[in-house]
Amino acid sequence: MSLSIEQLEAFVYTKEYGGFGPAARKLGKHRTTISHLVNDLELDLELSLFTRSAKSVTLTEAGSSLYCYAKSVLSELNYFEQKAQGLLEAQPDKLSIAVDVSLMDEQFALGLKALNQQYPSLDIDVLSGDTISIHHWVEQGEVDIGFSLGTFEYSPQLVYSRAYQFELCCAIKAEPYQQKVEVSELELRQLRQIGFNFFNQLGLASSQTISHRLIRASNSQQIIELVKAGLGWAILPRYLCEPLFAQQQLSELWVNGMNEEHWHCDVVWKKERPQNLAMQAFTQYFCKLEDK
Repeated sequence: MSLSIEQLEAFVYTKEYGGFGPAARKLGKHRTTISHLVNDLELDLELSLFTRSAKSVTLTEAGSSLYCYAKSVLSELNYFEQKAQGLLEAQPDKLSIAVDVSLMDEQFALGLKALNQQYPSLDIDVLSGDTISIHHWVEQGEVDIGFSLGTFEYSPQLVYSRAYQFELCCAIKAEPYQQKVEVSELELRQLRQIGFNFFNQLGLASSQTISHRLIRASNSQQIIELVKAGLGWAILPRYLCEPLFAQQQLSELWVNGMNEEHWHCDVVWKKERPQNLAMQAFTQYFCKLEDK
């Protein structure tokens, strides 16, 4: 049995477009060519794939059984061609990304989608962790590139490209019917604060610590859950808190005399490892995003 790609293509397109004529127009061939290719495939298989009538063709039971396999062959051929074209154009074929758990949101997924569309044959590995781990993995060469919260502490082994910045706010467990809770800075100091442990690891705790009693956690999601449980208050990205304010899962702490603050995130990579095309595309995407 000797089957051809053209036969499988004619079979699949005839099924998907409802006839030899529509399949021919889609493939840029004559109707008789598509009909002959399907006929030859049926002869080679010794199976009838379509029930033919004057106005339409419908799959037989055998045709229905074989359709998904033929479709898979064509899909794999398409991936093969994309991979070969990528190699011909010296495109990267693999990219490993470490992303801060605090930044694993819809925007990050959209960034990966854009990267996949630009390099469809690219194999992407995503590793998530806390902020310190992201920088460690990049430094050790375990991943090609990282996307993390800004640490305000810079390693000479890494290159940092600042991405978007975002506004911060103070949040506490929701108070019934109160989206905002006003307190003085003195009152705030008497409440337990929940903060990021990497500030303490980097010796930067004093810049973000207000209260005398602390709980430290690795990422925004952990901190939010602790705040929702009533264990304390926290400084968090406003874009993460706004939906929770609206759902009355958190209340905003309005602190008299406290100035508005912002934070940012960084794309990081190892200085001794020049960026390839995929790394450049990843960096450009996130560094062009508007501030939140």
